[in-house]
Amino acid sequence: MNRFFISFAAILSSGIFAYSYFREWIGIKFFGENIALDEFASVETPYYYQSEDSYMTVMLLFGLLFVILFGSSVYFTLRQKWKLTYLSFVLTMLGILAVMVNSAIKYP
Repeated sequence: MNRFFISFAAILSSGIFAYSYFREWIGIKFFGENIALDEFASVETPYYYQSEDSYMTVMLLFGLLFVILFGSSVYFTLRQKWKLTYLSFVLTMLGILAVMVNSAIKYP
C-alpha cells in the first residue's frame, strides 16, 4: 500500500504543477492570453511580476522542472523502482519549496 500512495503522490503533485505552469506559459505564448501584471501594482509582488519576460522565463523554468519530475515519477513507477519514485516525490516537494522561496523574493 505504501508504494501505491508514494507513486500516486509523486505523479499527482508533479503533474498538477507541471500542468498549471505549462498551461499558463502556453496560453500566453501561443493563444494570446493577457498577463495580469498591472493588477498587482499596489501590492508587494514577486520580482518576476516586474516584466513580462521575467514572468515568462519563470513560468517556463518551473514548468520544465515539474514536467521532468512528472516524467521521472511515471517512468520509475512503471519500472517499479520504488526508491527512485520516492526520490522523485522528494524532489517534487523541494521544487514546490523553490516555487515558494522564488515567490517570496521581492524588489525593495
